Amino acid sequence: MAFLDRNDRYDYNEMVAQIQDYCVQWEIPVPRWRYAHDEEINAFHANVLRAMRRLGFQIVEEDRQRVAREVAGRITKMGVLQPFLVQEGIEEIIVRDGFVQVEREGQIEDVGRLGLEQGSDHYYYALARRIADLEGEELSAERPQMKVGLPDGSRFTATIPPMSRRGTAINIRRFALRRMTFHDLIEQGSIDEETVDFLAEVATSMNVSVAFSGKPAAGKTTWLNAFSQHLPKRAQVSAIETFQELQLQIPHVHHLVVEEDPDVMGEAINTTILRMRPDVLVIGEVVSREAVEYIMALNLGIVTHATVHSKSARLAPTRLLSLSRQSDIPVEERREIIGAGLGLVVHLAKIWDDQADRYQRRMEELLAIRGVRDGKLETETLKRWDGRGFTPLKVGREIWQAL
Repeated sequence: MAFLDRNDRYDYNEMVAQIQDYCVQWEIPVPRWRYAHDEEINAFHANVLRAMRRLGFQIVEEDRQRVAREVAGRITKMGVLQPFLVQEGIEEIIVRDGFVQVEREGQIEDVGRLGLEQGSDHYYYALARRIADLEGEELSAERPQMKVGLPDGSRFTATIPPMSRRGTAINIRRFALRRMTFHDLIEQGSIDEETVDFLAEVATSMNVSVAFSGKPAAGKTTWLNAFSQHLPKRAQVSAIETFQELQLQIPHVHHLVVEEDPDVMGEAINTTILRMRPDVLVIGEVVSREAVEYIMALNLGIVTHATVHSKSARLAPTRLLSLSRQSDIPVEERREIIGAGLGLVVHLAKIWDDQADRYQRRMEELLAIRGVRDGKLETETLKRWDGRGFTPLKVGREIWQAL
């Protein structure tokens, strides 16, 4: 893409700065952050074209429209970071003290300092403050950290001094542009066909609740999205999350994106369960007290698929118990519900491969939850990565009965 080429003939950083000043001088309205009408966007684009002519930028005629769109996008959106939000394959945008990196398909790439003023920490400090203002949030020395959802569903997190000791730190977790399937994951070596066939059967049955676990960026949501492709088309599915990352691959989903507040999330789950009557409930991430409602959904017999952060498959249920510790329900009862209601944990790993000199994402373990005995969860490993490949799938009639 031309606007990311270091050898591009146009200095976008200089154009953006001068056109922003021009807009202030001539009181030209800048489209709103969210919900701008096409008329507003088109009018601003025309004003940018007019400004480029009046300011004397030397732009060949065949490039003029493209350059104007790029400049307008940088002013109204994420500045010099905006191009990365529309590039296929980028999962995370990272800024540390003016230096930009991107994560593309699990690999970190250095971008560098984008321009002079734009490469300074001052630029990214101002950008973070502007995003906070647009979202109605406070970002200051008293409240130096924030996390908000961007209009495209991406997750913007920023920390400024004095909490951040080496300048402004920004992470933008991208909203995926492409819907991944299990076939894509097979091609990447993340899973084998035997596991795909098994998980497809699990999804189609609508009898087994599945938790996808792993550390951040292990691919949990990607797997949950791919898994959803195999849900029956007749299924009544409700999906609830705080940031729009789910791309469920079935029609007619009841999809809620709610405020990042445990009480709001919990109320949304509870109301959906009782009033929307889903066959399948999908929770984007179980990260806080909403784990109580998740466990209650299991108790009501609703098939519930979710993601949860965990170091291992066996620790995923422990994580759910920890997150629900403020519940009035005794821990023994919550453990009993998980043992009877949660069928499978699919644990995913992101591991550095010295031979390939890159990170590898893959399924590390497929764990069956078989109940509770003597106060402890009974589990059985059905399949795992043994360092060389995937072990054969261990599935018998007794496993299916337990699930």
